Amino acid sequence: MAITATGYRNRLLEEAPALGIQVSKKQAEKIGIRIARRIESQMVELDFYEALRIMGIISDPTARDAVRNLEAAA
Repeated sequence: MAITATGYRNRLLEEAPALGIQVSKKQAEKIGIRIARRIESQMVELDFYEALRIMGIISDPTARDAVRNLEAAA
């Protein structure tokens, strides 16, 4: 079952403090619409965090963690 733009907005408002970002209700609404449109146009179902990474709202920590681990090992 696909999440609607309103669902993405609500999820973003709930998760924003944990993600370390600040968004207003209007910003969350715009982002929710953009995520829903992107997913619809790609005809794929993404999870919430994948969608945020694709939109550039949050970064993927994997690359940073890998570099940090390599530097720590050296």
